[in-house]
Amino acid sequence: MNKKYLIIFLIIILSNSAVMFNAQEQGLPKPPLMTINAPPTALPGQEIKIIVTVKNTIGTRMYDGKVYIDTLMIPEDVLQYIDIIVGEQKLPHLMEVNDEETVTLKIKTTESIPAMKLEIPIVLDVLEGRCEEGCVPFVSDPPLYAYIDIFRTTPSILLTLDIKSFLIQAEDCGIITTVLDVPFKLKNAGTISVYNISLSIFSDNLYFDYESETPESINELVGGQEISGKYRIYLNEVGVGIYTISIRAKYHDRYNKEFFIEEEVTIEVRNEAYSLYAKAQEHFESCNYSKAKEFYINAKNMYEQSGNVNMALKIERKIFEIQGNENFELAQHYYFAGDGTKAREYYLKAKEYYDKANYCLMADICEEAAKSIQEGKTPPPESPEKPIFSGGTGGVFSKTNIIFYIVITFLVLIVIYQRR
Repeated sequence: MNKKYLIIFLIIILSNSAVMFNAQEQGLPKPPLMTINAPPTALPGQEIKIIVTVKNTIGTRMYDGKVYIDTLMIPEDVLQYIDIIVGEQKLPHLMEVNDEETVTLKIKTTESIPAMKLEIPIVLDVLEGRCEEGCVPFVSDPPLYAYIDIFRTTPSILLTLDIKSFLIQAEDCGIITTVLDVPFKLKNAGTISVYNISLSIFSDNLYFDYESETPESINELVGGQEISGKYRIYLNEVGVGIYTISIRAKYHDRYNKEFFIEEEVTIEVRNEAYSLYAKAQEHFESCNYSKAKEFYINAKNMYEQSGNVNMALKIERKIFEIQGNENFELAQHYYFAGDGTKAREYYLKAKEYYDKANYCLMADICEEAAKSIQEGKTPPPESPEKPIFSGGTGGVFSKTNIIFYIVITFLVLIVIYQRR
């Protein structure tokens, strides 16, 4: 029984050895001759023919061959730009020694394909040998490649903003209503034209209205051409915070691939200046002019930096009024001290500041006081130990000296009488 199994085993080994010897004698598998002819360059949106020629150079027959594009070997980020039109072609059922066959594969690049080097893997899959004696499969590994350079000139568009940020100091309740102008330039810095340009403006955190001085759709911008435009932005009751507005330009190249460029405008609304202004007002009302002037100056500087001209001018008039009050105090001091020359000098200085502050009543009073002094009307000298005004934190209307009020009342009556 054991001899029977041994004989069967030897027969199997001998038969396999014969097949292997026959295959080795034929030199199988052998790579047939395959050549690829493809254009070295191509453009976006172009159909590309890849011509593959297969010649039986293996010394025996070839059966049921096919040539195909191995899409599994093309990276996904490249394959997205390729449409496979003809991805596989069959060879004749039988190809004798030295037979030759040519087939054509086709692909098409998309319009959006970037400039790159395409590597298209081409695989030959065929059976070799005399099949009554046993065929050997052959698959080209590694595959042959068709190399194609995709040419395209990427447009070079520049979007520049004349103003990229705004700092706005809010008034009283911390909100603003204002109009901002944002000029910009769009330039084709390249040598090729771009097409179907569209402009847009938007924000993710700010509601606003706008007007555009530039058409929001432009057919073509040739190489080197520049256009200027402006967006006028209307802000209504915007609170304290930081906001961003984006200006975007979309455009297309000649192959209709879309590009875009975007720039941002930052708008910051603050309430610091008004806080300083409110503190200055408090000190002013309490006649603490030195402190009031300090806060007014800081608030004015902030409003000037943020471009709020109206508030800056309003504060400037208050500063002039304080300076008028300070000079008026000195004039009063010298007047009641009997120094008419010094008193007249400071009355005239006070009048200059009151004029700048548009404080007409006090300007007229100072003018009348200076005129009275010039006419020789001066009171008897007061005791130097007890001056009427000492300056500092008091102020004109915080003093209680009865003579001061009598003089002021007298001068006001003179002004009213002369205006009749």
